[in-house]
Amino acid sequence: MTKPLKILMVLHMPWERNFGGSRVQLEIAEEWRKMGHEVEKFDDRDAFPRASPSILATLTRPSFAARAKAFVRGNGHRFDIIDAHQGNLPFTKAELGFEGVLAVRSVGLYAFYREFARSPTNQLPPHKWKLRLLNWLYSQREKREYPFYRRSLETCDLINLPNRDELAYVRSELRLGEKAFFFPFGLSQDRLNAFARAVQPAEVRLSSPTVAFIGTWGTRKGSRDWGEIIEGVRSRIPTARFRFLGTGLSKQAVLADIPPQHWDAVEILPRFNSEELPQLLGGVTVGAFPSYIEGFGFAVLEKLACGIPTVAYDVPGPREMLGDLDRRLRVPAGDLTQFSRHLVELLQLDAASYAQLSGNCVETARKFDWGKIAKDTLAAYRQFLGR
Repeated sequence: MTKPLKILMVLHMPWERNFGGSRVQLEIAEEWRKMGHEVEKFDDRDAFPRASPSILATLTRPSFAARAKAFVRGNGHRFDIIDAHQGNLPFTKAELGFEGVLAVRSVGLYAFYREFARSPTNQLPPHKWKLRLLNWLYSQREKREYPFYRRSLETCDLINLPNRDELAYVRSELRLGEKAFFFPFGLSQDRLNAFARAVQPAEVRLSSPTVAFIGTWGTRKGSRDWGEIIEGVRSRIPTARFRFLGTGLSKQAVLADIPPQHWDAVEILPRFNSEELPQLLGGVTVGAFPSYIEGFGFAVLEKLACGIPTVAYDVPGPREMLGDLDRRLRVPAGDLTQFSRHLVELLQLDAASYAQLSGNCVETARKFDWGKIAKDTLAAYRQFLGR
């Protein structure tokens, strides 16, 4: 029997399941604990225990990396492995005083997000001056911390990437392929089973055509695209309804991006607890995810697990899940006409065809099992122990 390992998770955000970035480490930590390993964390709140939780305070406070370095220098000797977000520990192991395995994890490669931030799609100014101020503060912090991301990849033992596009980039552009590994995200067996239990019969779902989106409301996830998407769907299916879950913004803020004539067809739930999601999705017919950049895309995976065919932009992350499913589920980023058309086609499927596709979605989701991914990840980490 192999010796249990002591693992430290480092992340510059709160250790909460409702945050997509921290959820990855939190849930894989749960799997490692089931395997008998010890897992601790050093997160945003450990680094800044008395800090204000406001976004403004977060953007203007000192660097998380310095606090994380101090913690590792004082506590690193207790751990065999450190699993840190990219940019959180941009130091050599000698600088950290750490002799174990240092793994850097991407939940969305920073270089890809930086490219999107500079793209024409992201250049439209927000409606409100407060958002414009926050965007400016984000840009200032980005300039300050940009070197951290590249150096953290260079100084670590191995790089953990959530999709093959990032793996190809790290190999070809950064020339760090010898220590790069691809591990997708997943769902626990309990979570997969909860979604499977929530699946409604095809006839029920098709009788009330409903399109669901899960995610924070913003340009990156397609907020500016929804007006045209809804118009394209409702021009063909006037009874279609739209459910936006976890927007993080108020109903009024979301509706500002949608033509008033469609407001009565839109349901908005700014926040929900993760455990509530299966029931919120049970009666949904089709999913939509017009996100321009993702590390993986829990919002796609969880809809698939609930047997919901989901149309998404063909970008890194979602294509890992949708590549072997119906061709209508992937659309070139920004092609709103095709996106709407494919939603309409799926909403108008006959019951037998819908049931078949729904079953294929569930089967695909079950391939992304956190238990197996956790074992495979730890096997890769073990290769570097003692080097």
